[in-house]
Amino acid sequence: MALLSGWVLACPAAAQQLTRAQMEHDLAGFEQGPDDAAVRSWGAEAPSTLMAIGNDAAAAPHVRQRAVFALRHFSQRTAVRDYLRALAAVPGQGLFLMRAALDALVIGFDDLSVSAGFLADPRVEVRDGAAWSLARSPGAAARALLTERLRVERDETVRRTITDALQSTAPVRATH
Repeated sequence: MALLSGWVLACPAAAQQLTRAQMEHDLAGFEQGPDDAAVRSWGAEAPSTLMAIGNDAAAAPHVRQRAVFALRHFSQRTAVRDYLRALAAVPGQGLFLMRAALDALVIGFDDLSVSAGFLADPRVEVRDGAAWSLARSPGAAARALLTERLRVERDETVRRTITDALQSTAPVRATH
């Protein structure tokens, strides 16, 4: 996907720099990807590489998804947030990649705005994904958005996702 190929970060050298091939290998695990500590240890250049993997249509879909979701660990980077916002908004974006971007924004950046905007999307699967992402936030603002959406939502799947989130006392924390 060449649409977002221009995203590059200037980062200082890090203690441990993995190659793209090493990161892809770690992201390609059968049951799950690398844990949080592993992603944080990849160094300052990791966001640029993760974004390149996320943009690479030739990469395995689950590897792309995990690369995008791993960006949540770089919340101090404005360029990462901008990339995730842009990725979620790409017309015709695949649902799983969009959801990974929304989840990373909510979990890593406490950025609810993009997910909130998708709550009114005409596609049920997108509204459900946006509700799921907002359910991952522990904040009152996310709960207020979900409560407001529940008042007008007609699809039973989305209503169930929202109801489950509102009844839970802890945010959903399943990983990709």
